[in-house]
Amino acid sequence: MEQSLIDQLWRHTDRMDRMNALRFTREDFQRRLDQLKPNEPILMPAVMFLEGKFQDLFMSFHHEGSNSLLHYHDFFELIYTCKGSPVGVFNGQEIVLETGSLCVMNPNAAHYFKQYSEKSDLVLNIVLAKAVFQKSLLRILFSDPVLNAFFIRYQLENESQSSFLFMPHLNKEVEHLIENLLREYLNQRQYSQVIIESLLTLIFAQIVRTFGKPDPKGNPVLSEILNDVYLNYQQIRLEELASKYNYHPKYLSALIHRETGQTFRSLLTTIRLQNAVNHLLYSDMSVEAIAQAVGYGERSSFYSAFRKAYQTSPAQYRLLHRASGE
Repeated sequence: MEQSLIDQLWRHTDRMDRMNALRFTREDFQRRLDQLKPNEPILMPAVMFLEGKFQDLFMSFHHEGSNSLLHYHDFFELIYTCKGSPVGVFNGQEIVLETGSLCVMNPNAAHYFKQYSEKSDLVLNIVLAKAVFQKSLLRILFSDPVLNAFFIRYQLENESQSSFLFMPHLNKEVEHLIENLLREYLNQRQYSQVIIESLLTLIFAQIVRTFGKPDPKGNPVLSEILNDVYLNYQQIRLEELASKYNYHPKYLSALIHRETGQTFRSLLTTIRLQNAVNHLLYSDMSVEAIAQAVGYGERSSFYSAFRKAYQTSPAQYRLLHRASGE
C-alpha cells in the first residue's frame, strides 16, 4: 500500500478518534464496562463509526491497545493485515494475522487483539453497515443459484451465532481492490458512492470465488441432501429427494428434523421466505414475481406463509425495512 495513502488514513483515523472522544466520554465508557458480567464482551455500536456522510462504510487503522478489550459490533467488520503478524482472538480462537490476511466477522463475533504493536503491525479496519454488506454480496448471489444456496444456508444457520471467516492469504486482485476502495473512501469525489458499491461487490466476488464453499461437517451425505434442498427449494419434493438418496420418505424426514430442528415442509418454507426477503430488500422484482421465483404457484399461499412468519404483508415488509435501512 502506498505510504501517502497510509499517512492520509492515519490522519483520518486520528480525527475520527477525537470526534468519538467528544461524543463518548471515558466516564460513559467506564459505566458501560461496569454493567458487564465477567468475560462478557462489550458492544461497540455502529453509531460510533457510521454517521454523517459515512453512513454505510467506515475505514481506519487500528491503534495499539484500542482493541485489546473483548467486544462485538452490530455491523459487519473486515480486518485486513497490511503488514506484520498481530495476534487476534475471535470467538475464543487465537489466530496469527499474517500480512495479506483478511478476517470477515458478522455482527455477533466477539473478538480482541491479544498482541498488536504499531511499530511492526498495521491493520486496516473496514466497517460495513448490514444493508450495504448484504447488498454487495447479494448482487452476486442473485445470478448464481449455487452460491445463493450457500448464502441462504449461512443466513438461516448462523444469523444468531458468532461467526467469522478467516482467509490467510488474499490474491493480488483483492488487495488491489481494497486499496482502490480506501482511495475512494478518503477522497470522496464525484460518483465515489457508486464506485465504492461496485468495488465492494468485486471484493466479495473475489472472496466467494476463492473461499465460497466450506468443507462439509458432520454427516457428508446429509450435508449433500440439505445442499440439494437449499439449491432446489422452489420445486423439490420429499418423495423425490428420498428416492434420489435411497431413503424412505419418513426416515429422511426424521433425519432432516434431527439435523435442523425443522420438518422438511417447515424448512422448505423457511428457505423460500428467506429468499423472498432478500429479493424484497435488494431487488426491484414485484411481489408477484418474487412469489413465483421462490416456488409459490399461488399468490395467496405466499401471502399467507409470509404473513404468518413476519406478521405483515410482503409489500409492507419491503416498505418498512427499506425505509429503515435494515
